[in-house]
Amino acid sequence: MSNHRHQPYTDLMRAVDTVGETPCMAIPEVFFPEDFPDKNVRDCAILVARYLCNTCPIKNECFMYAQETDQRYGVWAGTLPSER
Repeated sequence: MSNHRHQPYTDLMRAVDTVGETPCMAIPEVFFPEDFPDKNVRDCAILVARYLCNTCPIKNECFMYAQETDQRYGVWAGTLPSER
């Protein structure tokens, strides 16, 4: 029996290291739309985040991380918490 423990953060960081940079690194604030009190700004941030996620080469790894770690805030792999 293996003692290897699955580490979602390590897996995500390994994927990031492989591609060098991800779209969320440029403007991370849009990936946490709940931080914007104005609904129109929040909705715009969600649209921008989803667009950027759809261009990301590690979208699948990001989604797995969000699910495995029960991310309750933010846009991860183009999904909101209610969609994960």
